[in-house]
Amino acid sequence: MLIERELIESDLPLLSLIDRSELVEECYRMENGELILYPARFDMRGWPEGEAEENARVLEKCWRSGGWLHGIFDGDVLVAAVVVDNRVIHNQGLNMRQLKFLHISRAWRGQGLGGRLFALACAYGRKVGAEALYVSATESRNTVEFYQRQGCRLLEQPDPELFDLEPHDIHLYCPLA
Repeated sequence: MLIERELIESDLPLLSLIDRSELVEECYRMENGELILYPARFDMRGWPEGEAEENARVLEKCWRSGGWLHGIFDGDVLVAAVVVDNRVIHNQGLNMRQLKFLHISRAWRGQGLGGRLFALACAYGRKVGAEALYVSATESRNTVEFYQRQGCRLLEQPDPELFDLEPHDIHLYCPLA
């Protein structure tokens, strides 16, 4: 039986145990304000070197500054999680909060957990007065199209700080009204 709950500080190390393995066959890139799909075959096995440790630092800082972290557990094993940062981002005339993290372990994909967690993140965003969620999505086709199905739209102008951190990501927003 799956258990959903907000994450606490002692849960933070569990985030790096989510199996984010995926065979990527197509990616998107931005060209002249439009998404361009191109073939790109690579086997993402787990976390790239150093990324889990960097994520741990970023997510701990997010948690300490009042961010919202929510997870889904199978027993004691964290199988899916979502994180929304507390920092306000002003973009496109909207007050936004950043979706910092949304991962579903490979064995649990296709069961609606991603949509469930995204909906909870949107509800949290509305609760704290955000007008939209800011999403910096990995450029894989599966990821970008997942967010589009959730109602996300391309940002006309990405946040400069977030774009500098992830220049290859597809920068989106999801209106919460």
